[in-house]
This record gives sequence, structure tokens and C-alpha cells, in this order.
Amino acid sequence: MHLKEITSQGYYIYEAPVRLWHWITALSIVVLAVTGYFIGRPLPSIQGEATFLFWMGWIRLIHFTTAYIFSVALLFRIYWACVGNEYAREMFLVPFWRRAWRKGIISEIRWYFFSKKRPIVTMDTIR
Repeated sequence: MHLKEITSQGYYIYEAPVRLWHWITALSIVVLAVTGYFIGRPLPSIQGEATFLFWMGWIRLIHFTTAYIFSVALLFRIYWACVGNEYAREMFLVPFWRRAWRKGIISEIRWYFFSKKRPIVTMDTIR
């Protein structure tokens, strides 16, 4: 069955916790990169009362808080890989021994390098 035959319906392959983990991780990486840059190259010193000029302290607090959020999200993702559906388990067990999976990866690589006009995706490749 080709993808054209099933385009009238949408399917969520990944469950909501996996999608939520993905966005939390993406946002955490961006925040950690920006705050890490400012920690590595601090803002120039500003004259004034330290109570009102605590920028580096706030940046450091945001950095560490985001690191804890990232760590908790990763632990939750590991837990969900154990109790979620078969696609949630692919984080740790990629089915590279399946011929359909390897064929799908090669098709995707050719699609991304513009050597194919359309990706060939079948339900066998998705499962």
C-alpha cells in the first residue's frame, strides 16, 4: 500500500509524550546554548548596585534550571521507551536488521540529496 492511498487520513505514529519530549529537548538545547555562551563570555561589568544588576546570576540560574529540566525529560523518555508503543522503543532499538527499514533509510537519503522527485514510502517501510 503506497502513501497516496492513505493520504485522506492522518496518523500519529509517535505518542504525545514522545512529541512533548522532543520539543522540551529542542527548547532546552537552545536555552542551554545561549546561556552557556553568556556564561563563557560574560557581559561587561556595569557600575551600580548589585541588587539591581544581577544579570549573570539570573543567566546562571536559568542555565542550571534548564539542565535539570533536560535531565528529568531524558529520564522520562527512557521510562516511556519501556512502556510506550513500538515507535517509542526505537530510541534504543532501531530495527536495522529489517530489510524494509534499510530500504526506507536509503529512500530517505536519496530523497534528501534530491536524487528522487518523491519519497517512496509504503506501510511496510513505516512499520
